[in-house]
Parts: sequence; C-alpha cells; structure tokens
Amino acid sequence: MKLKNIFNTLSLAAVALIATACQDTDAQYEIPVVDAPDFVQITPAEGTALIFGEKTIKVKFDRKINFATKNASKITLNGTPVKKALVLGADSTLTITADVNFDKKQTLVIPASLIANAQGATYDKEITATWEIKDLSSNEAYAMTQRLGWGWNLGNHFDTSDMTWGYWDGATPSAALFQSLAQAGAKTVRIPATWTNHMDENNVIDAAYLDEVAGVVDLAIAAGLNVILNTHHDSFEAGMLGNASTNPAIAAEANALIETVWNQIATRFANYGDQLMFETFNEVHNGDDWSKGSAAQFATLNAWNQLAVNTIRATGGNNATRWIGVSGYAASIGLTIAKDENGNLANFQLPTDPANHIMVGVHCYDPGNFCQVPYDVKGDSLYTNSWGHNADPEHVNKDCNEEYIVNLLYSLRTTFIEQGIPCYLGEYGCVNQTTDQANAFRRYYLEFFCRAAYQAGIPTFIWDNNSYNTGNEAFGYVDHNTGSYIGDATLVPMMIKAATSADANDFYTIWNSSPVYE
Repeated sequence: MKLKNIFNTLSLAAVALIATACQDTDAQYEIPVVDAPDFVQITPAEGTALIFGEKTIKVKFDRKINFATKNASKITLNGTPVKKALVLGADSTLTITADVNFDKKQTLVIPASLIANAQGATYDKEITATWEIKDLSSNEAYAMTQRLGWGWNLGNHFDTSDMTWGYWDGATPSAALFQSLAQAGAKTVRIPATWTNHMDENNVIDAAYLDEVAGVVDLAIAAGLNVILNTHHDSFEAGMLGNASTNPAIAAEANALIETVWNQIATRFANYGDQLMFETFNEVHNGDDWSKGSAAQFATLNAWNQLAVNTIRATGGNNATRWIGVSGYAASIGLTIAKDENGNLANFQLPTDPANHIMVGVHCYDPGNFCQVPYDVKGDSLYTNSWGHNADPEHVNKDCNEEYIVNLLYSLRTTFIEQGIPCYLGEYGCVNQTTDQANAFRRYYLEFFCRAAYQAGIPTFIWDNNSYNTGNEAFGYVDHNTGSYIGDATLVPMMIKAATSADANDFYTIWNSSPVYE
C-alpha cells in the first residue's frame, strides 16, 4: 500500500507539473495577431509605358507575404491571365511575368484576398495598375518626324566609292522616279553621295559633279519631296577614324578635309529652301569594327559632327537654320543610345547648334543574318530563312524577334523625340530571299518593322540599291530610272501603309498575318 500511495502521489505531482508547464507555455508563446499585408508600390511605376513583349512586374508589400502560385491565373493583364506569379523566397514582393500586347494602355488586375501574411490574414482590396504609351507632344521635334514620313534611299548612285565601275546602280534618275515615289506616299528621299572621289589635287569638288547632284535634288524637290543629302563613302567614313583618334597629324588632315568638303557642299546649296536637309556622315566606323568602337573614336566622331555643323552654319543663307542630321558610331542604335551609370549618353554627343535644328539618324538591319544575308539552302546555321514568332526554330535568331524590334525602336523615341530631338531611321531593309517562303517572312519583317517604327514615332527610309537578284546586295524595290516597282510590286505600298496608318488594329492584323514555317 505504501508503494501504491507513493506512485499515486508521484502521478498527481506529474499531472500538476504538466498543467503548470502548459499554462506557462501558453502565457509565454501565445501567437500574436499580425496585421494583413499592405500594398506599397508597383514596378514599373504607373503612368510610364509598358512596351510589347514578356515583361516582369513587381508588386511590393510592407511585410513578407504568401501567395499560392495556383492563383496566378486569377491575375490578369488587359484581361488575359499572366504567365507566372510567385514570391521568390521569404520576401515582401510578388513577382509577375506577363505578356504585354500591342495596346497603348495596359491594365493589371490582382483580385482581393490573394495575398496573405504567414498567419493567413489577406490584403482584402483589389489592386489595379495602369501603364500607357502617351501621344507625343506636338512640338517641333514631333512635327519634323511627321514631315519626314516614310522615306526612300537613292542607294548606290552618287555614293559610289570606286568610279572605275561607274555609278553602281547603273541608272539615270528621272523626274518620273520621284513623281512615282510621291504618288505612292513617300515624303522624303535620302540621297547618299560620295564627294572625295570627285575632288582634284587641291581638294576642289568637280563643278560638273556638284551640278549633277543638284539636278537630281531638284527633281525630287519638284515632285514635292524632302531631300536629305549626305557624305557617304568618303575617306573619313572608315579609313581615318582610328588613326585620327590617336594621331594628331592625321586628325588635322581629317578636320581640314571635312571642313573643305562641307564648305563646298553647303555653299552650293545655300539658297535652297528647307525641303533640303543635310546629313553630316553615314556610318563612320573604324576599319572592320562595326559594333564596338572606343572612347577615343567616339570622341573623334563627336568632334567631326560638331565641325561639320559649324562649317555648314558658317556658309550662311538658308544654311543658318537648315535641319542637319548627325549619327553616332556606325549609325548603330545600340551605340548611339547607350547610357552611362548616371543615365547620360555614354558615346554619342549631340552637337551644339545655335539654330537648334539637329536631328539624329540611325540605321537598322537587325537581325543581320536574315536582313543582310539570303538563306543558304544547305541549311547552314549561320543563316536564317524566317523571322518572328512563327519562324523555323532551327534557323532563327530568337533574341532578335518582334519584341526586340519594338523595344529597340521605342528606345529611340524615349532617348530623342521625347526630349525634343527629331530622330529618323536613315536606312533599314531586307534582301530578296532565295525561296518563296523566305520571301514571305521578308514581307512580314518589313511590314512589322514599319509598324513598330510608326508606334515609336520614328520616320523610316528603306535602303534601295536598284538590285533585285539574289545575294547580299539584293535591296531593290523601285527602278531608279523609271520609278516602277521591281520584284514584289506590293512591298512599297505595304510599307507606306504600315508606317503611316492611324488604325490601332494594324499591329494585330500584321502579327496574325505572319507566315508559318513549314
């Protein structure tokens, strides 16, 4: 009995101890009530533009959150479920991946009660965020881009760099050529010209050559077209930049040559009205380097642009206020708009101009393995026979699709036009391909490119060298003699419509008309 009493006593003590311990635990570790998460901000910020393509949106709350990934389909962008939504680790941010369409306005909707804290308390309000591509301001820069419109290049005529072959296009431009372009809806003709091949030992440009160029300029202006006249394949275009950036003697030689060339051109055209514009250079680069350059070369080209502008302005007459186009290294979009860590242009510097009539010209033949090289029928992986979302997955540049083009061209708008500086695409194009299917994708590329430029507010100038064979130089669209179409006669009207139509649905129509690789 004694032993039993001892066990009973111990049992009662144990129960009491456990009870006391439980009471203490409840007192010390009671789970506190935590407020529901509160919405803080969204990135990109509302009111900015959200441009076509797959984009990441970050929604931040004031504390760590939970989100069931199965609920991603309940979040919509312009009425379409987003692709993904998740919380990366123990974080306060919901990361959303969504496909942005072609609409100017994008609206994200996150229904109430999808976001919770660790205890399950939810954010009980709907989150709605809106981004919009606003119309460009009606300022002088905008007016200038509208005036330039869709343009055309008289390529490989006056820009011949080896006169032993004559004019490369083998043509004699006529009044009918420019009248045909104007009737089709073109607004501007870019006339590339090489001058140093027509200079004597004293660097004097042949007067007959100046008159010949002026005669073609006159024909274009008489047809109601604007004209952009440049220096194109002159010796400083490729041969002098690298040396001039490191050798003072060559730098002085280049400066003297640029000054005398532009003095003579500008003097000859000083009395022309504002339908005529100048472009200082074409695609100045160093040797075979088209994509990198150096800080010294960028600085040299910036100085050359300033020198050309100063020389033109000093000739007086209408040149005192004439619009002048300038380009960055190789007329590359990427190198021209590149920014430093402070958000300033890293390589390109806009010349100082008392008239404030400077435009920026850039070129684009992206992707190069489709636009500049016809498909290798052997299927070499270096080449591609299609482009875009319906392209051949084995022979396509996936990083240079529709999203790339839209965002690249829109970056020109934000860098220049929105800052009051006109910008134009002095060259774009795509070679005639070797198969019907490849040419169907060529057609789609040209139409889509023009539409993307229209959305960005960028005037476009098709490169046309009067050649419609097959090869790396097959950029012909319009006969340089007569103005009649060569090759596919529907291409030029199609491009003009895509580059000028105000129909907001055109982007979707073009996208849906893409050929499908078979």
